[in-house]
Amino acid sequence: MNIRLIGSGVMLTVLYSGCACAEGVALGDMANTLLVGGGILTKLMWAVCIVVGIALIAAAFTQFQIHRRNPKLVPLTTPVLYLILGIIAIAIPFAGQVEGFLSSGQKGVGGAAVTRSPAVGTKHYEPTDIDAPIY
Repeated sequence: MNIRLIGSGVMLTVLYSGCACAEGVALGDMANTLLVGGGILTKLMWAVCIVVGIALIAAAFTQFQIHRRNPKLVPLTTPVLYLILGIIAIAIPFAGQVEGFLSSGQKGVGGAAVTRSPAVGTKHYEPTDIDAPIY
């Protein structure tokens, strides 16, 4: 039964892609359609990280209250671990923003902006160079 289901899925994919090519859909339009789902997935993962982080911090406080009443029931490492994991989960969505903020705010000698040196062994071509490879 699974083979039939997989086979019919493959056939539908082939037929759909054939119809898409027959209609003259540009490759850029298909790429833009795929990118729309990425934005939704990004927002969903951001929200999940925040909710999980808040839940872990709440669990850490709850476990700490239980530890205060009876230290043998819950070891102290449990609420500390939950607190650290909660802070990390909340910090994950903001990690890219912090890196961009720090790198754009750096100043060099005399107040000049810091530029990163090119990687060793790579060639840099001018836009007008006729021999530059196409990437």
